[in-house]
Amino acid sequence: MTAHTSDSMPVPRQASAAQKPRRRAPVRISESRRRIENLVLQVLLIGSFLLLWEYASDRWVPKLMVSKPSDIGSTIWRWLLDGTFATNLWVTIQATIGGFLLGTSAGMLLGFLTGSIRRVGEVLQPIVTAFYTLPRLALAPLFLLWFGLGMEFRIMFSATIVFFLVYYNTYFGVREVSRELISAVRIMGANHFQVAWRVIIPSALVWVAAGLKISVPYSLVGVVVAEMLASDQGMGFLLARGASQFSAAQTFAAISGLLVVALIVDWLITRVTNYALRWKTAGQQN
Repeated sequence: MTAHTSDSMPVPRQASAAQKPRRRAPVRISESRRRIENLVLQVLLIGSFLLLWEYASDRWVPKLMVSKPSDIGSTIWRWLLDGTFATNLWVTIQATIGGFLLGTSAGMLLGFLTGSIRRVGEVLQPIVTAFYTLPRLALAPLFLLWFGLGMEFRIMFSATIVFFLVYYNTYFGVREVSRELISAVRIMGANHFQVAWRVIIPSALVWVAAGLKISVPYSLVGVVVAEMLASDQGMGFLLARGASQFSAAQTFAAISGLLVVALIVDWLITRVTNYALRWKTAGQQN
């Protein structure tokens, strides 16, 4: 008698490694291509905004209020041909750079002294804070009396705005330096100058760089306000003249010039601060 064997159940096969679906690796875009794509998107965005502005002016919004990009462009072109744009732009650039350099130099020096020397900080910090609460516009009549309508008035007014921004960033940057690190360097025989040069300044440089970056537009603001208050040259003067003549085209043309100044100064400061902080990214590979 033969043995009866039961029917075997089918066993599902496991997919081999070759049959498993593969995950596609993410496509990495090169840095140059990403920059080009971003530039194209920026141009399209700005172009679309200008076209919408051109269409909306005198249709949705009164032309007296916003003018038209075509009228603004013709005004800028006329100022370029007769030298108005270049002359006043150069005056504003000079005053902005002068006020920025004076304000940042004084702010960094006093911030370093009050932050690193305890007794100096205890004496001067309340005085600086008291002056910081004073509105800077209140100093304009006094500066006009002292310096007149020339370049000195613009520079000093701008420097008073920049000073406090850089001062507080430098002060808190110095105060945040590790005391243990300073003590360790002193134990190794470093003097006060070596501690400041090797430890305090590099550690506080990140805070200082942030203060410099923030103070760039404020230095321009100080110059423009001074030129609008009392001046016969500069982009602020053109801005005030356009507003007094109810010319939106001249006003926006002057604002365009101020934008050029801000971009130039910001680019210079970015290059300088990146060079000063190159040690932070040294040896790092993205």
